[in-house]
Amino acid sequence: MADPRIPLKNPLLAGVLAFLIPGAGHLYQGRLFKAAVFGICITVLFFTGMAMADWRAVHTPSAPQNWRKLGALKFAAQAGVGLPAIAAYCQYRRYIDPGNAPPDELDAPMSASFQGRVFVRTDEGIVESDATGLVTLEPTKGAFGANIITGRFQGRVGDSAVDYELGGAIGMTQPISGSADRELIADIVQETESGPEVVGELQGAIPRPLVNWLFVPLSNLQEQELHRQLGKYHEVAMVFTWVAGLLNVLVIWDAVEGPAYGYGDEVVETEAEQEKSA
Repeated sequence: MADPRIPLKNPLLAGVLAFLIPGAGHLYQGRLFKAAVFGICITVLFFTGMAMADWRAVHTPSAPQNWRKLGALKFAAQAGVGLPAIAAYCQYRRYIDPGNAPPDELDAPMSASFQGRVFVRTDEGIVESDATGLVTLEPTKGAFGANIITGRFQGRVGDSAVDYELGGAIGMTQPISGSADRELIADIVQETESGPEVVGELQGAIPRPLVNWLFVPLSNLQEQELHRQLGKYHEVAMVFTWVAGLLNVLVIWDAVEGPAYGYGDEVVETEAEQEKSA
């Protein structure tokens, strides 16, 4: 039974707040010391794990059929810290939406920084160089009225400043994915008397907006790459987020039911007093 010495106010509301933000339920109840301890310790533990895993520790399974597998149990352990879990599920719904596919056309022009490689055909063969700069893409009507993508690359290739026209085949990976980098491949074209001619290829990545990769499910390839990059730190990071989530389940319970093991001011009878009472 809840002890009336601690006013729990609305226990259900306190539990919801504790689920959403560690310590928020206790703050609502006026239990400030526990609010500070739970809020700081669990939040720091959780976000330490997130940082160690390159901010990609918390995500749902990447496909509906994988919810019955181990990945769902991993996510369930993290789900005790509510807001990130809710965000991860919302990102999962965006990720599996049929509209989240590699685009064949653009709705509006876009510009982004680019980093990758350039392959240019010369009389001596194909020359490969590092490339950094700005890619600008825009929707255009093709020769037969079809919607196509064209653009420009302005930046540096090796030690030289360049300005390439992009056309022909331009492809990007899906807009919402678990990686901060979005792959881009584009033909470099040059105007000739007979029309545009492909003279090379641009291969690399442009950045995704934060909202399009944070908490988004990882594909099998992306998860393998993350394991390769982080090694044993990936497993340590995951354990940190699991422990934080499971600890917050106890915090939610404490916010709803009150302390489980007394208040520290109970009167303890001596053996003599216990025998006398008996």
